[in-house]
Amino acid sequence: MTSTAPRTVQRRLLVEGWRFLPHSYALVAQAHCLCIARRGDVDLRFVDLPFYSSAWKPARGIFSPGEETTLSALLAPEASFSPDATFTLRPERPDFSAPRAGRKFAFGTAEYRVLTAGNLGGLRSAGEVPGSVEIVTPSSWAGLAFERFGFARDRVHVVPHGIDPLVFRPDEASRRTTRQALGMGDAFVYLSVGAMTWNKGLDLLLAAFARVVETEPDARLVLKGADAIYPSRELVREVLGDLPARARDAVVGRLIYEGRTFSAHAMAGLMRAADCYVSPYRAEGFNMPVLEATACGVPVLCTSGGPTDEFTDPAFAGRIRSQALKRRLDGNQDGDALAPDLEHLVALMRDAARARDSAPGMGALAAKHAATNYTWAAVTDLLLGRLFP
Repeated sequence: MTSTAPRTVQRRLLVEGWRFLPHSYALVAQAHCLCIARRGDVDLRFVDLPFYSSAWKPARGIFSPGEETTLSALLAPEASFSPDATFTLRPERPDFSAPRAGRKFAFGTAEYRVLTAGNLGGLRSAGEVPGSVEIVTPSSWAGLAFERFGFARDRVHVVPHGIDPLVFRPDEASRRTTRQALGMGDAFVYLSVGAMTWNKGLDLLLAAFARVVETEPDARLVLKGADAIYPSRELVREVLGDLPARARDAVVGRLIYEGRTFSAHAMAGLMRAADCYVSPYRAEGFNMPVLEATACGVPVLCTSGGPTDEFTDPAFAGRIRSQALKRRLDGNQDGDALAPDLEHLVALMRDAARARDSAPGMGALAAKHAATNYTWAAVTDLLLGRLFP
């Protein structure tokens, strides 16, 4: 007997990006691919783009062994493969060329809400970009850059980043273990994760922490850099060197720096060990560590007016007052940035330490918010809805 059951129609998707690298674009590409591979309704192919630096080396162990097996098994496209959609993730160098088949979606973050000459490869406006090319960006903040360049709003798709709720979640036993391993004791611990570049606001954070410890001497600050792809440790040293001697001594004696590449599980453990996540950023396309911290049940402090306003709530996120400023970029272009208020940052950090008993309740709200709205499975569904309308 011939079966008349309907067959699952497989849409053909080509992803161009990085694998096995501790870079946000690589993490985003791989997280989406893992979710897509589990679905069974998408015929997926992957093209590995060259790393931007010969100093960058592949890093294993970020994902679980099973997930890395899945990622390793992603096939390159055969000559006959004709994608319905191409999703290309190229930091700072988006590919706006026409796809050979279907539609192309170029991923971009545009932290300063402007596309520089270095981003554009000689293009003068979106009017020169083929109509088959559209944009995916993780926040409305970043999306404005593409609208300013001339893309119609319906060609700019905002798809936020996500978290794995099996990894980034509250876990009191893990919290105790990590704090014990780091010798934190009962200290109030602030955490910040990132490249330690100017846009992350490291100078503001260290200046604020030096002020906080004047009244909260038991506080500690953990900085997690990315030494495999950025000079994070050197940037921390430079900023410490710019502090007055007394402030520098106060910070150094209470500072823990970690620059190694962590697995997702290890990163979640570090997040959970904190009492407060702090991000006084000046410019971000999204700010994934803030989302990961909330998913782990950690209250956050972050700059107001930027992309974190789009995925956090004042019930668990302290908003650092800020003012708009212009940042000179390539040539004569100015980008948008934010100037967090140092005095307000100091006050919020002190308030967090003095209201320690309220942290668990705020953390529970934060974790529920992330797990309800921002899992990778949910945001991948949103992405596919844009790629295959």
